[in-house]
Amino acid sequence: MNAQTGPEAFLKKVPAMPKDSCGITKAAMESFTQTIASLIDEAESQISLLNKQINAQAKTNEAAAKEAAMKQMSQYGLSAEEMNKLKNSKMTAADKQALANKVLQQQTNMSMGEVQNLSKMSEAGKKAYAEAYATEAMANAQANPKQQKGNENAKNTYELLSAQQAIMAKITANSQKIGNLYAAIENDPSGKEMLMKISTWHNKLMSMTGVDYGQGKKMDSLSVLIKNEQSRYCDKFTPKYRAALRQHESIVKSSLPDFQRLGEIIAEITKAQTGIVTPPESTAIGGMEAITEYLGKLKKAYQFKLYYPEDNQL
Repeated sequence: MNAQTGPEAFLKKVPAMPKDSCGITKAAMESFTQTIASLIDEAESQISLLNKQINAQAKTNEAAAKEAAMKQMSQYGLSAEEMNKLKNSKMTAADKQALANKVLQQQTNMSMGEVQNLSKMSEAGKKAYAEAYATEAMANAQANPKQQKGNENAKNTYELLSAQQAIMAKITANSQKIGNLYAAIENDPSGKEMLMKISTWHNKLMSMTGVDYGQGKKMDSLSVLIKNEQSRYCDKFTPKYRAALRQHESIVKSSLPDFQRLGEIIAEITKAQTGIVTPPESTAIGGMEAITEYLGKLKKAYQFKLYYPEDNQL
């Protein structure tokens, strides 16, 4: 990347969590949180800039892209009337469906129904179909050399879409894995029970504040109960959250090549379909978004520390 920082380099800028999380001072916690917040702002600014570059590139090449698309469509046996409707965007939903089916049949010898059935196949079925399709395409090319270029384009597009689907499935699985890491902590019933105790004792203590009926010892006792439970809460859940963060970071690091490749595939498909060349830097967007999501979780690293002695609470 030029003025921006690539995902791998950006991830190296993220600071490690202080070792003694539950013993951290409020000043150190706030400093850490502010550092992460600044990195989030920086990452989001980079993502925004990259998206602006993509939009600017698309706008600059809009006319050329339309012309390229019309030229490509003219090779698929469309009538002058169909081309005119397409150019002036005067097609009904039914017309568009029929046209899409005609183009697909002309380009790949597959109907829309066959494509839909293909999407429901197992991976083994898709592989077998792809091999059969490639064999048929080669046979057709030998029988009709004029169709060779179209068949090759169709094969390349199919391969790109298959690769895109495989990488997206992997990224989705990792995203689900990350979500489960935090859900296990958020949904832990013991944590909710501890918070309920703290809340109940705190409300009881507040009801005694300002009224002196000789309840000083009872108030002190409640204060001790609250602080002890707050400490237990931090000691129990902060290590679990830190473990989740470490796994999250590891998954993000290992996924950056997948995000990079997905961006490259999308750029290839965009170029093939519209003629628009996507800025090379745009392939960093997926990785930067994954890092931003991780930073959002990292910013909450001390959410389970409820009591700081320097606050003079209770």
